[in-house]
Amino acid sequence: MNDPRHEPFNGLASLYAAGALSDAERTSFETHLEVCRECVAEARALMPVTHALVYAAPPLDAPPALRARVLQQITGTVPTSPIRAGAATSLDEPMRPPEEPAVSSTDTESTPRGPGALFWLAASLVIAAAGGGGWYVAELDRQIVELQEELATTAAQTELMQLQAAVARAASAERDAVLAIVTGPDAQQINLVGQPLAPRAEARAVWNETSDMVFLASGLPPLPAGDVYQLWFVLPDAPVSAALLDPDPDGSATLIVEIPDAVALPATMAITVEPAGGVPAPTGDVYLLGQPAD
Repeated sequence: MNDPRHEPFNGLASLYAAGALSDAERTSFETHLEVCRECVAEARALMPVTHALVYAAPPLDAPPALRARVLQQITGTVPTSPIRAGAATSLDEPMRPPEEPAVSSTDTESTPRGPGALFWLAASLVIAAAGGGGWYVAELDRQIVELQEELATTAAQTELMQLQAAVARAASAERDAVLAIVTGPDAQQINLVGQPLAPRAEARAVWNETSDMVFLASGLPPLPAGDVYQLWFVLPDAPVSAALLDPDPDGSATLIVEIPDAVALPATMAITVEPAGGVPAPTGDVYLLGQPAD
């Protein structure tokens, strides 16, 4: 963070989480937390770690010499100690405070006292919190990734379900439209029969005076890549393209065809094989042919 107002508080989040700030420092830092989301996030991440450190080590009894020194500083009196063998027992002899055991230079260096103790305690907490905080942040990152994956999966499933529902609605609407035309009381039809290239193929065109035309085909042989079936209205002047057919694997196709204004039914119909995308006028072989009844 480049905000100069933040610089005085760099590194204080760890000490704050460890409870190692003075009252004035804590008050100042808490005021800063009201305007610094980064420090809030850092302090929150470190809180669980530093709180756990309180219970991380078993309690230890203070050494007798340290206990005596602390009590003397608090009460201002010299605590009594058991009389050792060979010690003076006369009431006239003034009592001296118990001698402190000799402390080696090594012990002195390894046991900081006074304000320095607070510094080393805070430093150790910061080091531990930094390591623990890193683990805590990594764990949060992992959970975030898992949640994002779950949300992505859920979103994909929802999108798929919506798509399936839309397809089902469209299929249902198309089926209803087909049934309405085919079963209508004024329905008319032309049957198309398979030609020598598709002797087992057959089709039926059904329409009425107020609707589009339903075209149902079956037995159409599979075509090589790059070819397509095309339906034509064969009029006296010229054939008019009606639709392209895309049969399913068993050779069946059902579609609703919009009747052009220039076409008056009944009329001769044919299916030819043309290049993919269709052509404006038929060029390929005829696979199905149907004519109006006399």
